[in-house]
Amino acid sequence: MKSDIRVCRTHEHDRPVYTLSDTCPFCGERTENSAPAPFSPDDRVGEYRRALKRRRRS
Repeated sequence: MKSDIRVCRTHEHDRPVYTLSDTCPFCGERTENSAPAPFSPDDRVGEYRRALKRRRRS
């Protein structure tokens, strides 16, 4: 089940901006789903997804 609450992921804000719309009310950027992906030990591509997330952070 996905959450209806969305969050703006830009670094322009001092703190997270939560909203129900597809765009941020302050900066106009697109928002993302605030709920984390469900965990499954049978996830075959989880290793690749986590590696991609680490690369995006750095």
